[in-house]
Amino acid sequence: MKDIVAKLPARESLGAKYSVEILGSHEIFFVIPPNVSRIGIIEEAQAIYAKLDKRNYVFPNRYKVWLDMPSFTERKPTEARIAIDGCVDDSQNRTLADQKLFLRRKFEEGEASIPTVEDLAAAHALFFIVTRQNLFRGNKIRTLSGSLFFDNLGLGMDRFSLDWNRFPDVGAASYLPSGTLELMRNDKKIARGL
Repeated sequence: MKDIVAKLPARESLGAKYSVEILGSHEIFFVIPPNVSRIGIIEEAQAIYAKLDKRNYVFPNRYKVWLDMPSFTERKPTEARIAIDGCVDDSQNRTLADQKLFLRRKFEEGEASIPTVEDLAAAHALFFIVTRQNLFRGNKIRTLSGSLFFDNLGLGMDRFSLDWNRFPDVGAASYLPSGTLELMRNDKKIARGL
């Protein structure tokens, strides 16, 4: 399998390496293998984006900060299976507390939660390289330790999550509960006639 993946074009190879499933216009599932860091995924995206568009995928100063953060550089001994909605519909113009409550109510299982900045950054990197689309749909997206955004200068971060105000361009992301993930997969199969 590794030989086949190695022969694919860079974008497809990255998607295959991390078992990326594009579930919708702002939803993604992926697998981080054992001993792979979140910053490793971002570095792979950076290399591909630099070749394709001759630009940085991540703001250079933000990248330097993340290189010094153990939560980004940690290599966990087990795989991580992650499903994220990168910009939950109708989550904008709410405070962080309102967004948390909104997510719990939106997903019936009650398992929904705001992703870590590390998982959301890795999700955006994979989604963007595979689809060439912005997972955040042009919004800033709150995490519990800051907000991520993507613009013509690359992936960046600011402190909107610490702000309890409402903003029309600040939305929420969510880990997708397993029941929601399975429903989305089934909907895709039905749409393809399988």
